[in-house]
Amino acid sequence: MPTKLSRGKFENLQKLADDEGTLTILSLDQRKSFQKLMAQSQEQSGHQFNEKQCYEFKQLLSEYLSPYASGILLDQELGSEAMKTKTTQAGLITAYDCSEPDNSKNNHFPRLLSSLSLNRLAHTKTNGVKVRVAYNPHGDAQINDQKQAFLERIGAEALAADLPLFIEPIVYDDAVTDKTSAAFAKIQPALIIDTIEELTKSRYHIDMLQIEMPVNLQFVEGFAETDVTPVYSKREAAKLFKEASDTTTRPFLYKSGPESIETFKSAVKFAGQSGAKFAGILVGQSLWEEAIQLYVAQGEPALKDWLATTGKTNLTTLNDILENYATPWYDRFGGQKSLELFDNPFEL
Repeated sequence: MPTKLSRGKFENLQKLADDEGTLTILSLDQRKSFQKLMAQSQEQSGHQFNEKQCYEFKQLLSEYLSPYASGILLDQELGSEAMKTKTTQAGLITAYDCSEPDNSKNNHFPRLLSSLSLNRLAHTKTNGVKVRVAYNPHGDAQINDQKQAFLERIGAEALAADLPLFIEPIVYDDAVTDKTSAAFAKIQPALIIDTIEELTKSRYHIDMLQIEMPVNLQFVEGFAETDVTPVYSKREAAKLFKEASDTTTRPFLYKSGPESIETFKSAVKFAGQSGAKFAGILVGQSLWEEAIQLYVAQGEPALKDWLATTGKTNLTTLNDILENYATPWYDRFGGQKSLELFDNPFEL
């Protein structure tokens, strides 16, 4: 049976993808956490906090790295000027949610920027919108019901606005709060898989998920450090990557987390070798965090040099991995020929 998709959503998703239908999204929508990183680097260099450098850093990353990405994710609070410096060939996803929530409160609810609506964003040059939500599929049923209702409302709004909806679920557990621990590594696959199973149901009208890796490679034999006891064998990890991929009915991207860029590269490659069918990646802090201290300590010329060399190399290396392992976003629906496009009946 053909999958129905509005023409506007299809064209915007194509704008965010490369010629092969896969996505390399540069993530620069961090706000509070980004300001904290910048402030820490400035303090270490003996400087007072200068918010202007937050804007400039995003502008330079957008200018230098967007030519090697199919799209870029930005916020309107610190990234509005960076939207102007990106290459026209790269698509734009705009953050619709408020700045990063307080992670000390696992059951926190997502909030939207009060000055935005998808109606308004539909009249900008954005090609998609992103909303982050903390989610525990095994948590309190009443809390989850409220979050699901929230996502249903956003999905309906995105349908009316004819904009692709990207949802970024951040999984958590009420009892095991340290996401870097072996205890969390043991439950992480089930949290990811069960979240995918729920949020790819058609009633949410989510066009693409930005998911965390279903397995923490730092606890997989062959990848774990010598002083770390593995939780999974490579065979077990590969099966879990494949299971998570097979669970979804929507295309998804792997998002980078706090891991190093080299670990993220290894994880993306391992996912592909395991048979996971992913549409691309969303890469952020792991790519550019090391450049903040360089920028603060040595200034704009040093950052530009890093972006033209190390930053570019890391992004192009990821593109090479995607070329070998990623699949077009529309393959999740059986290919372009299986899409039944229709014109949105709403006039905004």
